[in-house]
Amino acid sequence: MKKSKIHPFDLILDILGITAILALFAIPAIFYQGLPDSLPRHYGPDGLPDAFGGKGVIWGLPILGFFMYLVIRFISTLPELINLPFKVNPSESESQKRKYGRMIRILNVGIIFLFVFFTYNTIQIGLGTQTQLPSGFKAMALLLLFGIPSIFLILDWLKSRKFK
Repeated sequence: MKKSKIHPFDLILDILGITAILALFAIPAIFYQGLPDSLPRHYGPDGLPDAFGGKGVIWGLPILGFFMYLVIRFISTLPELINLPFKVNPSESESQKRKYGRMIRILNVGIIFLFVFFTYNTIQIGLGTQTQLPSGFKAMALLLLFGIPSIFLILDWLKSRKFK
């Protein structure tokens, strides 16, 4: 069985993802000693903390982020599981699999960077340097989670309509 070569862009995504995972664990480790005994563990829709927990709660995000990264990274190797809302031309099947595998990798890296951003801001709120999550956080997260797949799907849908 021939092993497929990794595209340089995919390699960059993997390096960015691993770097973000390392940062996800490094940031709490760096700040841990100076953290107060109580940290936000939940936020309301306005970005203000509405529930607090012990300072050990800061490790929940890196652990969750790490496992999510592993699962999503594994799924990116199986893009045939993606259900597309249009017919794929059989001659382009392999390129579509690569393309949607890449989309999942991009999403994965973006999600991990959201975890890093969220962890850092939770620490800053705990330290008292800010009172709530940045106002654009929710919009940024929604744009990432829905915008990236939408771009891929709309472009392919338009392309599939052109060839009908």
